[in-house]
Amino acid sequence: MNDIINLNNNYYIKVVNKNNEIPFESMNIKNLKLTKLLKKQKIIFQVDFNEFSTKEYKKILKKILLVKNVTMKMKKKLGLDEDKKTIVAYIINFNEKNVAQKDFISGISAIFYPTRYERYNYIYDTVCDYLDSYFYGKNLCDFKNNKCGEKRNTSSTTGCCHHFRNKALGPFSKLVLCEYLNKENYTCDAKCLPCKLFTCDYLEKKGIKFKIKEILLLDVFFNPLQKYFIKYMVFTPKEKILKRLIKL
Repeated sequence: MNDIINLNNNYYIKVVNKNNEIPFESMNIKNLKLTKLLKKQKIIFQVDFNEFSTKEYKKILKKILLVKNVTMKMKKKLGLDEDKKTIVAYIINFNEKNVAQKDFISGISAIFYPTRYERYNYIYDTVCDYLDSYFYGKNLCDFKNNKCGEKRNTSSTTGCCHHFRNKALGPFSKLVLCEYLNKENYTCDAKCLPCKLFTCDYLEKKGIKFKIKEILLLDVFFNPLQKYFIKYMVFTPKEKILKRLIKL
């Protein structure tokens, strides 16, 4: 049975079992060249997960993004209409239990958002959800009596949620609680991706550390300067971060 993956309610991916189920006019993304676009009236992608390794995911997603952008500028038809759905890609040898393959599909979904803001918003929320789920129910920070493992022998109960009020003052700057911390239940109102990416020494000693280059969505769609702000704009609400990323 074939499956349809909804990318963003505008475009869809169809999972098929054999090559002969893929339309003949589709283009194999592994060997795709931009010159072939000139001969095509409809742009449809064909992706076979057996033809490339996870190390090639970034390169292939960037190629799909480039082709999609060129296609839109050339005003060619994107996708094939089937059962009132626009199918932009047919994929085979897809394993829904394979986390890396699912990340690749998330990358395709990001590509087909119509604006940069919508794409960045989708990526931001997707990565935040991933990081939240990584920690959910595991008590990796070893909280006990409202103290994490890093702060166990101190008087602090707020863990990482401190920053210097004025870094320019150096040792004279005051360490304060993050203004977005809800002091009643110690939850964060900022939905801050840089904060979620941060891991303290205590976690890193346990082998828990998040690198942007190892998170496919962040590595593919952001340039080095954007990645810098994604990493260091801690204690900042989502909308302020997205606004900064759009400008770069």
